[in-house]
Amino acid sequence: MLALRRLSAKARSGASTLLARHATNASRAGLPRIDAATAIDQATRERFDADGAVVLRGLAAPEWVDALRAGAEANLEGPGPLCDEHADAAGTGGRFHDDQFLWTRHAVFDEWVRASGAGAVAARAMSSQTARIFYDQLFVKEPGTAAPTPWHNDTSYWHLTGSQICSIWVALDDVPADRGLSYVRGSHRWNLTHRVTNFSGDDHSEKNTYANAEDLPPVPDVSATPPEDLLRWDVAPGDALLFYSAMLHGAPGNPGKSATRRRGYATRWCGDDVRFVDRPGTMHAGWVAAGFDSGLADGAALDGAAIHPDCA
Repeated sequence: MLALRRLSAKARSGASTLLARHATNASRAGLPRIDAATAIDQATRERFDADGAVVLRGLAAPEWVDALRAGAEANLEGPGPLCDEHADAAGTGGRFHDDQFLWTRHAVFDEWVRASGAGAVAARAMSSQTARIFYDQLFVKEPGTAAPTPWHNDTSYWHLTGSQICSIWVALDDVPADRGLSYVRGSHRWNLTHRVTNFSGDDHSEKNTYANAEDLPPVPDVSATPPEDLLRWDVAPGDALLFYSAMLHGAPGNPGKSATRRRGYATRWCGDDVRFVDRPGTMHAGWVAAGFDSGLADGAALDGAAIHPDCA
C-alpha cells in the first residue's frame, strides 16, 4: 500500500479514501467519459508511433475543463508535499507551480485518473492492455514568469524501464505554439537517458536529489533541429498533447507581455511492458521521502503497487 507517513492526518485520510475508490465510469460526477476508439483512430495511432507526439483536439469536454480548473485553483491554495515553486526557487519573477500526486488529494483529479477514460486512451495509443497511472502533475505558469521548462525527456527522471510509457497533457488555457511545449520528432526512439537537473535551475532540490547525475550524458543540443522536426501546436482549453515520455521536449516561460495563464494538467501512464527499476538519479528517493513509496522490488511489474492502479 501507498506509504503516507509524511502527510498530515487529514491528508492521510483523504488519500486513503481516494486510493480505496475504484470508479468504473464518471457518471457519479456528471462528467462525460472519453471514447478511446474515437480519440485514437488507426491513423492517429500510427502517427503517434512514428512521431512520438500528437495533439488530440477537444479530448476533455468543457465540463471537465471547468472541473480541472477548479481543482487546479484548490491545489494552488493548498499544495502537496512534492510541490516545487520553480520561479521562486530560482529567484525569477512570476510563478511556476509544479505539483504531483494530485489524484490522491483531490476528488476531481481522482475522477479524471480513474473514470474519465484517459487511461483507455493511453492504453489504445500504446497498444497495451493496461494503463497504470504512474502519477499526475499540475503545471501553472502565471503571466510574467521567465522560468522555462528546460529541454529534457521524462523517462530520464523516472524509476522505470519499458517502451509503453506516455503522458496526456491537457490544456486548461489557450496556449499559442510559441509559448507551449515543443517536441523533437522521433526522439522517443533515441534510447536516451540523460543527466537530469531540477527545473528550478540547480542540480538538486529539497524535494529531489539526483545522485550520480554527472555520470550520464547531458541533454543533446536541439538548437540545430530543423523546424519541421519540432512538433508544436496552438492548443485551446480541453485539447490534449499525447506523447511518449521518452520524447525530448521543452517550453519557454510565460512572458510579461502575456495576459494569459498557462495551466496544464498531465497524467503519466504505464503499459504492459513497464517495470520498476531501482537506479540512482531518479525521482524515486524524493517520492519515498514524501511518503509515496510503491514498495516494489527492482524489476517488478507495477501491478503489485496500489499507488499505480490500472485505469484502462
